[in-house]
Amino acid sequence: MDLSNLSFDELVELKNRVDSAIYSYNDGYVYICKVRSYGRNWVERVNNTHELQELCYRYDGQDGIVDVYSTNPDLSSIHNYGDLKYIESVEDYENWYGYEQLKRLIPEIKEELDRWDNKDNVPFNQRPFFSPIYTRGDLAEFELKLGVYDMSFVPPRNYDNRSVSGYDDSY
Repeated sequence: MDLSNLSFDELVELKNRVDSAIYSYNDGYVYICKVRSYGRNWVERVNNTHELQELCYRYDGQDGIVDVYSTNPDLSSIHNYGDLKYIESVEDYENWYGYEQLKRLIPEIKEELDRWDNKDNVPFNQRPFFSPIYTRGDLAEFELKLGVYDMSFVPPRNYDNRSVSGYDDSY
């Protein structure tokens, strides 16, 4: 394709149309990208590996980190500073994530409630300022929920040599 006969404005328009086609292309896989940058956290959903690689380059450890969870079985061409994990399905990912959140939350709530209950036994400058947002009842509910959590999900797993087919299940 000879582009030398196009004006600058025509080249810019062509570039915009090509970029639009690339970024709107959906390769059929799911990409859940959890971005952490300067104390902020958010999730981005991209449509293809090109868009994914651009995001990973943008957050390459300097301005943030992106952790990728994908149903794409082969991300061998993706270079990423953060995690790159394979998921069987979005449902498995969401169930695993909910389970991990409960596992993380319960000890934090216990510690906060214990610190609050013991506030009269520590120096004034070490006392918590605000009462916990959770109660012992909430804690008991979370522990019960964790105890009966549906563990039928497949947790995310690392790509072995960036290809799921070579994954070692001893994880």
